[in-house]
Amino acid sequence: MPPHSDTGSEISLPSSVSSNSIAHPSNPPITPRKSRKQPDSIRLDSIGVDPDDIVGKVLVRIRRSPTHPAVTLHFADNTTYQVRVDGYDPVHRGIPKELEMNSLLVPLFKPPSGQVDVRLTVTHARMVKLKDTAHEWSERSESRWNVEHLALALKFAEEPGWHCVWATMAEYDGDFGPCTFRSFEDVYLAELQSSSRKRRSPQKQARPPHGGGVQAMR
Repeated sequence: MPPHSDTGSEISLPSSVSSNSIAHPSNPPITPRKSRKQPDSIRLDSIGVDPDDIVGKVLVRIRRSPTHPAVTLHFADNTTYQVRVDGYDPVHRGIPKELEMNSLLVPLFKPPSGQVDVRLTVTHARMVKLKDTAHEWSERSESRWNVEHLALALKFAEEPGWHCVWATMAEYDGDFGPCTFRSFEDVYLAELQSSSRKRRSPQKQARPPHGGGVQAMR
């Protein structure tokens, strides 16, 4: 069943957008007892700007941050936006967070050089609700629970299908050990204001959304 947008309308996203195929360590006994307090329910109302703001814009460059879970989108009209993870703090990072995406978006959001020049017209952009399975594992027990979270779905005039990006957070047992905890977070879209725009109208700057301001994460 395809995920629903925040307006309640169904959209057809590729099946790879589901993250339910998480690789679990083999043969751990499942128990309802959880050693970690489960996080509060994720807020399913988006922060940041309305993704509809970028519909009709021509995307000319994409840059993935080498140090933060963020992707910067540069448009032909000299506006710039970033895809970010709600609650991520560059100073106090907590559980490592990462942007994940379906296979259609990997060449754009994970280019080998870290950035790629493109010319793609955004025809659709919206937040969608995904439902995935989080888990916590130890040698003695395993716990699983469902998590709803917000993802960003995009369509381009020049490419087929929906392109979808979401956020995960995970911990591992050492550098090469199994995943001991994996869950999901919301993503949101933030507009980055240039210094010239700030100087022209400083009193009109929007209040920074929770989890990040209007400055770029490099």
